[in-house]
Amino acid sequence: MNLAILPRLRHRVMITSIAIIALITSALAWVINELYSQSYMAAYSTDLVAQMPLVVAQLNRAGLIKDVDKWIDSLDPSATDYMSVLCDLNDNTMWLSNEAKAAGLTGICSSLPDSMQTPTLVKADNTKSYIAYDISRDRENGNAYQLVVLRSGTAYEQSLKRLHNRTALYLGLFVLIAVAFLIAAFHWSFQPLRKLATQLNQVTDAKREQLDNDFPTELQDVTQSLNRLIRISNDKTARYRHAMDDLAHSLKTRLAAANALLDDHSLPRCDLNHRMLEQISQMDDLVQYQLKRALMGQQGLQKDKTLLNPVVESFERMLKKIYSTKQVTLKRQYSTALNLPLNRTDLMELLGNLLENAFRFCISEIRLSAARQQGKLVIRIEDDGPGVSDDMREAIFQRGIRADQRNPGQGIGLSVCHDIVSCYGGRIYVEKASIEGAAFVIELPDDKNN
Repeated sequence: MNLAILPRLRHRVMITSIAIIALITSALAWVINELYSQSYMAAYSTDLVAQMPLVVAQLNRAGLIKDVDKWIDSLDPSATDYMSVLCDLNDNTMWLSNEAKAAGLTGICSSLPDSMQTPTLVKADNTKSYIAYDISRDRENGNAYQLVVLRSGTAYEQSLKRLHNRTALYLGLFVLIAVAFLIAAFHWSFQPLRKLATQLNQVTDAKREQLDNDFPTELQDVTQSLNRLIRISNDKTARYRHAMDDLAHSLKTRLAAANALLDDHSLPRCDLNHRMLEQISQMDDLVQYQLKRALMGQQGLQKDKTLLNPVVESFERMLKKIYSTKQVTLKRQYSTALNLPLNRTDLMELLGNLLENAFRFCISEIRLSAARQQGKLVIRIEDDGPGVSDDMREAIFQRGIRADQRNPGQGIGLSVCHDIVSCYGGRIYVEKASIEGAAFVIELPDDKNN
């Protein structure tokens, strides 16, 4: 049996977990890129601010700014890779530094954004990238010119590209490693479910009787419930098997009696028919009894009270026919009005097995007594046969155990007797008989109203 839900559950949880990891790592990568981009821009901005004196020197050389301090004279305005542009309010280029002219930035003013509070990456007409920084921050307040310092953004873009590539690489490696660990974790986490599926298959194939008890806490309730279900199923199967065995065992005696009746040519036809119908009726009762017992168990059968004497007389007639080669005397010592707290079918099954054994193993005498003793109903069935050895007196009540291996049998009858007596709250045991054979003693709770 395969747990069909397992692959779907595993795949569903796996896909969900991978999606969560991918979303989190993508968000983390975006944050890292933003932080590094700002860090790179800050580094370039620092260089731009450091170049301000050179820009002023360039403006002074162009005659746009006069009377600057003498310290500017010591600067070499040509020793820079920065470019300066002066734009008017209409985005017309008023002035370009030599470096800007060489770079072909004559129309750069029209490409600049209206506001540049921080260094900004812009694209010129020649599609090259530049980092631009607006020195004149009061343009919106009426300042007639916008002085912008620019620097090639190629290095910045290359740095960002390398950052993005590294981030993508690390992100891919992280996702692969995370997925590998996730698969390993899922393999380990779902191992109890695979073990459960394997053990269920073994139970189905009759290779084990129940599930182990070493499953994780989360599965303990499931495995315990499954074990209870397995036990119920096994008990039901065993009950059916035992019921069929018991039925076959019980029918064997009735069939032997029927054969004995058919072989007795001295019986009148009407008497033969009557006795055959009696045997058939008993067989039908046995079949119905065993079917109910298989369905509901011994506890589910109706409790009743039955006169002892008619049942004993019926079995005496039947067994004397079967064992007609023996001259058996059955001595009865009980009140003919005695009721036993068993339903008729249980009593017939109980006495049928015990009396059949007594007739089989006795030499010539059987005694059956029943009386109330110390709050109990005590029934004794004794025979003068070989008896039961001390070491077998408990074992013979187990199914399949026989004290005498020489005679045919399946070791079922006494186990059935034990089950019936136990169901009624009594007990059955064997001891040495007063006539030297075996004495089977049944003790039942006494109902003094009967």
